[in-house]
Amino acid sequence: MYCGIDIGTSYIKCLLVDEQGVRLGLGRAPVALLQGERGYEADPVEWLKATACAYAEASAATGLGSGGVRARLRAVAVSGNGPTLVAVGKDGLPVGQASLWMDRSAIDEAGRASVAAGRTIDPSFYLPKAMRVIESAEGPAVARFFSGPEYLAFTLGARPVTYLPDPYYDSFIWNREIAARLGLGGEMLPPYVEPALKIGSVSVNASEAIGLPAGLPIVSGFPDFLAALVGSGAVMPGVACDRSGSSEALNLCARSPFPDESIFSLPHAVKGLWNLSGGLSTSGKALEWFSGIAGYSGLGTDSVYQDAESAAAGADGLIFLPYLAGERASLWNPRLRAAFVGLSLSHGRKEMARAVVESIAYGLRLAAERIRDGGFSIDLVRCSGGAARDDALCAIKADVIGVSMEVPQNPECEAMGDACACAVALGDYGDLAEASSSMVRVASRFEPDTRSSRFYDERFSAWKAALSAAASLVEQPSAGS
Repeated sequence: MYCGIDIGTSYIKCLLVDEQGVRLGLGRAPVALLQGERGYEADPVEWLKATACAYAEASAATGLGSGGVRARLRAVAVSGNGPTLVAVGKDGLPVGQASLWMDRSAIDEAGRASVAAGRTIDPSFYLPKAMRVIESAEGPAVARFFSGPEYLAFTLGARPVTYLPDPYYDSFIWNREIAARLGLGGEMLPPYVEPALKIGSVSVNASEAIGLPAGLPIVSGFPDFLAALVGSGAVMPGVACDRSGSSEALNLCARSPFPDESIFSLPHAVKGLWNLSGGLSTSGKALEWFSGIAGYSGLGTDSVYQDAESAAAGADGLIFLPYLAGERASLWNPRLRAAFVGLSLSHGRKEMARAVVESIAYGLRLAAERIRDGGFSIDLVRCSGGAARDDALCAIKADVIGVSMEVPQNPECEAMGDACACAVALGDYGDLAEASSSMVRVASRFEPDTRSSRFYDERFSAWKAALSAAASLVEQPSAGS
């Protein structure tokens, strides 16, 4: 049995699967999104408590009892969202809160880092955030910086490391050469390791706190988007993973990088392949936001999804732009904001819910069109995350994007990717592509409906016009800034 743990923006997920990828247990525990003085934050201590709860739930779901799980469990790996920065003191405890991937407020620091690097460094990346911490009152107390999943692995008993799927990623993580010029060097930035390697074992203290067996091998994982690619089976060119959660992105497995910076182009977890991505910074968060202000209980039929499904396609002409916290690829506009467009007295909660749900599919199509315009084919999309369980939303995405959507048996694809890393580290499979192809299975498939696709083509044109109008109201930064 393998254990995959993923740090999400809203939940910690823990997945227990056997060597063939069959799910034996799943647990989830919520974590809070905090709005601090420096932007969006999270509490790393809360991650530990949530991990214990998620592992307990997953263990109970196996029906094996805690002793049976401990006897069969062979390794654990951790993935998580990023760029999320954790500052740690000499005692190994967090100094302040973690700065989440959504935090793009370190604009001045990003500007100085960009000058030092001779290229654009986004405010959400690790280096600007680390610079801000070092220059703050908390700076002298900081001994080391971690990304979120590596910090959780460290607290479990792993040695201090930074996941590096490919040397290319250094420019997106620590920018070591530039960081040294800016006074961030030595042991402050943990050394790099590749995915699927043993990096330690669960300590006695962590075992008592979390429940994982002491001595269990800890395996290096990935950033969450690469974990999802592996855990969804998107390990062949032309296959994409739709990563749904608080944010959402279309991640395409490709043979080469995108020709410009409008789309993220990063090496795939499978050597020799690339990941092209773009999407929405606030997709699930937009649904959560609307659910809160609209008064949904989330119980029974009183949910955003239920109302959206009961409303007519096209939301009676109502359009929602889901940019509640700016946007990255492919729009690259941190100042862009959300809006309902075309709202009238005839619209109610159901139409608004439908507009919010459809906006996610339109945002994904926007990324898909940009990728296709670059000469890349999207042949199939695998759905990942909580939204993958909503059949109506999957069907809408298939119609809007115009491509078949498949849902894996384990849609918690980040945690499934961690399980694949465990399998490779233990020698059960030769590499990540083999592990993914062998362990990931499809549960359902949604084909585009020709008539619905034509209807959504027209609505998408209207949606893009609304987006263009909204973008014109704010200062538009240069691409990649």
